[in-house]
Amino acid sequence: MEETVVASNPVRNLSPRLVRLLELLARSDEPVKIDDLSAALNTSRRTVFRELESADEALSAFHTALLSIPGKGLTLSGDSESRQRMLEVLTPPPPHPISKRERLLRLLVEIIANAGEVQKLFYYASVLGVSESTVSNDLDELEDWLSVRGVSVTRKSGMGVQCVGTEEALRAALVSRFMIDGDSGGRSYTASFDFPGEDIEMGVREILRRKKDAIDWMTAESFSLIAVYLMVMVDRLRKSRIATNSRVSGHVSMGAFQNALAEDITAEMEHEFSLPVPETERQALAGWIQACRSKQDSPLEPSPVDRRTLIQSLAMRMIDRFDPPIAAILKTNEQLTRLLSLHLEAALLRLQGGIALPNPLEEELIKNYPKEYEKTRRAVKVLEERLGIPVPSNEISFILIHFLAALAVLGERNIRRRVLRAGIVCVSGIGASYMLAYQVRKRFKGELEVEVSGCDDKASWADVDFLVSTIPLTETDKPFVQVNTLLGAEDYQKIQTAVDAFAFIKRDAEQPARPVSLEKRLDSLIEIFMQSRLLLDNFAVEPIKADCSFEELVHFAAARFAPENPESVRSALMDRESIVTQIVSELGIVLLHIRSACNAAPVFAVIVPEGGKFTQPYFKHTKSCALMLLPETSPHEVSELMGGISSALIDLPLFLEAVRAGNQETIRAVLEREITEILARFGGGTLP
Repeated sequence: MEETVVASNPVRNLSPRLVRLLELLARSDEPVKIDDLSAALNTSRRTVFRELESADEALSAFHTALLSIPGKGLTLSGDSESRQRMLEVLTPPPPHPISKRERLLRLLVEIIANAGEVQKLFYYASVLGVSESTVSNDLDELEDWLSVRGVSVTRKSGMGVQCVGTEEALRAALVSRFMIDGDSGGRSYTASFDFPGEDIEMGVREILRRKKDAIDWMTAESFSLIAVYLMVMVDRLRKSRIATNSRVSGHVSMGAFQNALAEDITAEMEHEFSLPVPETERQALAGWIQACRSKQDSPLEPSPVDRRTLIQSLAMRMIDRFDPPIAAILKTNEQLTRLLSLHLEAALLRLQGGIALPNPLEEELIKNYPKEYEKTRRAVKVLEERLGIPVPSNEISFILIHFLAALAVLGERNIRRRVLRAGIVCVSGIGASYMLAYQVRKRFKGELEVEVSGCDDKASWADVDFLVSTIPLTETDKPFVQVNTLLGAEDYQKIQTAVDAFAFIKRDAEQPARPVSLEKRLDSLIEIFMQSRLLLDNFAVEPIKADCSFEELVHFAAARFAPENPESVRSALMDRESIVTQIVSELGIVLLHIRSACNAAPVFAVIVPEGGKFTQPYFKHTKSCALMLLPETSPHEVSELMGGISSALIDLPLFLEAVRAGNQETIRAVLEREITEILARFGGGTLP
C-alpha cells in the first residue's frame, strides 16, 4: 500500500496552500485551531475552510480523514505511520541535480545550510547522488570561489567538511551563485531543484509586484538580484540565521530613500510570511538596495560629499588609465563622467560586499570589443588598488559599455554608434510579432530598425544584430532577448541592454546596402495590388456562439476563411497555440494568426461571440477574435500591410474597440487606410 500511495502521488493536483495545511496537521500530534492555521498561512479562516473542503480524496489515499474536535480544533485520524507516509509525499526530497552546474549550486546550498558544523562527505554524496570523490573534486572547485567572498571550507581528516563564515558572507555567496548558475528556465531566479521553495518564491514575487512603482528604477539585473536576496533572506530567517553586521552597510551610511524602501519591504515580508525581521536585517537590505544598478533616472539620493568626491576622483583616474592619449578629451564628455560615477557608486558597494551582479551580455561584449575590453581592464586597476580585491569580468563589462558610448561620440579609435537591426520573431511572423515590432519601433526610434519574421524563417535572421522573441529560441547562435508580447519596463530594459552591447562598431565593419532591381520591385508591386484586393474581398465580421471552446473557434475560422485547405489551417493554428497562447487578455481579444502555405490569400476577419463576450474560462473574458492569415509566398510589403493592421490594435484605440465590438464599417476604413499607405510608400500611388 505504501508504494501505491507514493507512486500515484495523490497530492499532485492540490493547491500549494492546501498542501501546506495538510503538512501542518500531519506534523502535529494535537488538534490545531483554525486561527492557528490561518495565522500560519497568513490568510483568513474562511479561506482555510474552503481549502480543506477539497482534502477528502487526498486524505483517503493515506487511510486517514479530517476530524473536528469541539473546542480544540482540527486533527487527522489514523496512526503515526499514516501521517509519516503523508509527510513523505507532501514534502518529498528534492531530485538529484542533472548537471555539474546544478550539482555545484546544490552542494553550495547544502554546505551553507550546515555552516559551522562538521558534515561527512558521505552525507553530501547521498544528497547529490554521486560518489564521495566527486564531492571532493567539487569542493576543490568551490573553495577558491568561496574564499574570495569571505567564506572558508576546511576538511578535517576522519571527520568531514566544515564551512565557516559570517551570516552576511554566507548569504552573499549564496545569492551570487544563484544569480550566476540559477536555472531561470520556467522558474525565475531559483534553481530547478526547488530552493529556496515555491512558497517563498511566490511570496517574494507578490511583494515585489506590490512594490513595482518603488523599485522601477532598478535595471532588470538588479531586480533579479534583490529578488534572490529576499528569497534567501526569508529562508535563512526561518532557520534563525540572523544578520548581525552587514558587510555592505558597514562601509557607508544609507540614504533616507534606501532605508525607507528597505523598511517598507521588510514590513511587507513580516505580513506575507508571518516572520519578524530584525533591524539588522533591514539595514542589510538597505545596503543591497544601494548596491543595485539604476537606470539613468534614479530616486537614489547622492552620496555624502566626501564619498562623492572620492568616486568622481576614481572615475577620472580610470579615464586616464583607459587611453592616456585621448583622456583629456574623454573627460569633457559629461555623460561619460556622470554615468560612470553613477555606476561606480553601486559597483563599489557590490565589490565591498561580495555581491555579484551578472551581465547577461558579458560574453558578447568581450568577443566584439577585445581591445576596448583590455583597456577597461587596465582602467579598473584603479578600483583594485583602492579596494585591495580583484574586479570580476561582469563588472568590467558593465563599465566597458560606458567607455564604448564615449568613444562613439568622440569618433576616435574607428568606433561609432550605429542604428541596429533587430529581428522580431514569433511563431507565424505576423499578428503578435507586428504588435511587438510597433512597440519596439516607437520606443527605440533612431536606435533600432526592426525586421519581422516567423520562427522557421531563419534565413532572414542572418542580417540582424540580435533577435527579440516572445518564445525561447534554441536552434540559433544569434543573440536574442525573450520578452512579453505587450512590453513592460523589464522587457524594455532587456532590449536596451542589448542595444548598448551591439551599437558600437568598427567603421570598416559596416555592410553596404544591397540594391533591389527594378524588375523585382515591379513584381512586388503587382503582387501587392492583387493581394490588397483579395484582403478587402475576404474581410468579414462573423458571429459565433459565446460558449464555444477554443478548438471550436479555430475550426470555425478555418472552415469559413480557408475553405480550400481548412484542416491544414486548423492544425497550424492549434500548433501555434501549443507554443504560446493567442489569447491577448490585455487587449480583450483573441488574435489567431499564421503565415503558411496552407492558405492561398491574405485574410483579416473578425469573429464576434453572441452577447459580446466568450464565456469559456480559457478565453479570459475576451470579447472577439481577430483572424489573420498570410500566404507564405506573400512579398515583404504585404507582410508590412498585415503588420500595420496588427499595430493599429495598439496604436488606434478606436480600431481596437471596433474589433472588440465587431464594427464592420470602422474596421474596413482602417484596412483601406493601411492599404493606401502601403501603395503610396512603394510607388503604387493611392486608391482611386
